[in-house]
Amino acid sequence: MPYPGAPNREFLLVNVDTEHASPRQSLEADLVALRTEVAQLRARLDDQERILQIRDAAFGPPTASSAPQVASAPLPIAYEIAADQLLPTQDGFYQLEWGPEGAFRWTGPGADVHFETWIDRSAPLHATVAIFHFGTPDNAKDMTVEVDGTHYPLHREGSEKVLRSDPIAPRPGDGATRFTLHVPHIHSPASSGFNNDRRILGVAFQRLRIARG
Repeated sequence: MPYPGAPNREFLLVNVDTEHASPRQSLEADLVALRTEVAQLRARLDDQERILQIRDAAFGPPTASSAPQVASAPLPIAYEIAADQLLPTQDGFYQLEWGPEGAFRWTGPGADVHFETWIDRSAPLHATVAIFHFGTPDNAKDMTVEVDGTHYPLHREGSEKVLRSDPIAPRPGDGATRFTLHVPHIHSPASSGFNNDRRILGVAFQRLRIARG
């Protein structure tokens, strides 16, 4: 069936007795068939180009302003992640464990734990970290969260194992934000004679929440 809108064209067809044809004759037949296919494709492209030219002459070419505008969704104003969610080892976590206060993951073996998220940075934010165990007591007063190259101290709220940061400065733009929890004091339970756990541990992390106010 001819291509819709294509003019009638005559193409050279060569019938070759392939059973008794020489290799040269078979090759020539293949070349004729390929040339025929190429000519047909060129004819189709010419027809399509003429159709587009007629459309542009009648309506003008499409412009960026005529394309539908899709409004981007606003970024969330809060971010929360818990130990029982996906926290890869390359971000500074060990496997999931459970204690009397719920799920937790030890940080380590390095001192830094990383979180990356998209969050509205147009207003100051606070980071709140819930800890199951501080590992060593000094972590309760020396931990910080780093954002955009600035370290914000984490302050313990009373006797609770909850730390809250100083206000995190706003930032223009809607790119991703990387939050790094810095645990300055790491330890090995086996080295301290506590048990046979030879891992290098920081703190037993339970939850991080980043929000305004």
